[in-house]
Amino acid sequence: MRTEIGRRWSASLLVAVWLVATSVSMAWSQERVGAVAAVEGQAEVLHPGASASVPLAQGDPILLGDQLRTRPDAKVRVTLREGSVLTLAPDSQLMITEQVVAPASMSRFQLLLGTIKAAVTERYSEPNARFEVETPTAIAGVRGTSFLASYDTTKDETLVVGLVDVTRVRSLADTRGTAVVDLGPGIATRVRRGSRPLAPAPIPESQLRPLQDATELGQQAGGRGANRLDARRPVRPGERATSTEEKAVDQPLLSPQSPKPPPPPPPVPRVGR
Repeated sequence: MRTEIGRRWSASLLVAVWLVATSVSMAWSQERVGAVAAVEGQAEVLHPGASASVPLAQGDPILLGDQLRTRPDAKVRVTLREGSVLTLAPDSQLMITEQVVAPASMSRFQLLLGTIKAAVTERYSEPNARFEVETPTAIAGVRGTSFLASYDTTKDETLVVGLVDVTRVRSLADTRGTAVVDLGPGIATRVRRGSRPLAPAPIPESQLRPLQDATELGQQAGGRGANRLDARRPVRPGERATSTEEKAVDQPLLSPQSPKPPPPPPPVPRVGR
């Protein structure tokens, strides 16, 4: 009798554990981490646990574990729940692997193919915050900045370009981070499988322009006078996204120590006839 009761109790316990594990897995897979802000062309998403991809449309939710893919004629922009913006170029594939907002922001993505531009909010400059894009050959990590990353499957090589502030790059094989390079605005490096990042160097405009055009949608694409290194970060309370050119324009023409120009002479009074 006791043996039978024990068996039933064990079976009930196993069922309960299975239900809890299933509910946790479903909750994880249904966790919303952002939404589609804009789409051009045909883009699709494979949700966790799904057997087939579905088309993406503006306003669609983005879930943890989603795999986003753009066709050769498509682009998609995603706004994450903490305000950062990801733009996927044509013929690209990205997976959302981690996205935590509190207590410290932590985001990780896998760029399996193609090109991405990340415009990251200032919250990633806080202690213990982390934002990383991993490719098959490299990891690009940022703290309150913006960058471009592109993985070429034919060369098995990753190109990373810094846009604003500093982008830190290391080889995927360099788990200890012994050969890390930092990229400033307009500086790039390349990382092949199993190799260290190449010495950082300025990227020619002829190479930067196609990457920028591939990650701009709507009015952004081909805009005249646009700053090629503009982060285009979202505006958050207390934060204003500015480009390098805008920062220069915002500077006063005269410093506090500079002498003020003399006032104009008073008008000459007219003499009556």
